[in-house]
Amino acid sequence: MMQKVTDVIKHTGVVEAINGNNCYVRILQHSACSGCSAQRLCNSSESKEKIITVLLNGEDVQVGETVNIEGTVVQGLRAVYICYMIPLVLLIVSVYLGVRLGGDMLGVILSLGVLAIYFVVLYLFRNSIGEHFAFTLHKISNN
Repeated sequence: MMQKVTDVIKHTGVVEAINGNNCYVRILQHSACSGCSAQRLCNSSESKEKIITVLLNGEDVQVGETVNIEGTVVQGLRAVYICYMIPLVLLIVSVYLGVRLGGDMLGVILSLGVLAIYFVVLYLFRNSIGEHFAFTLHKISNN
């Protein structure tokens, strides 16, 4: 199945390090409004550097080289569900059940406990979850 151009998230970055088959690429992540012409007047525009781990898969790159990394929109949506939607649902359900069963204090304790367990499970399975979030790396040609 062929991907549409809009199904791909692309970032340009610089190779920071190479360790075996892993390549560490530094990207500058911008907020949605960081490209706005009024960003100097607005406090909500921001950008930050991130280091992304990418499998080389035979690509020959050197430290300091500028590359493109690509991921799919589906991966981005999956990350949103795992990081935001599932915890939100767990929080709402656990607060509701705790309040119904024993009052406000039980709702707070139960919701914090459920979220703590959820994030511990995420941490324990981070490697297997990470296999579903693979980026591809492409050299930028100097034509």
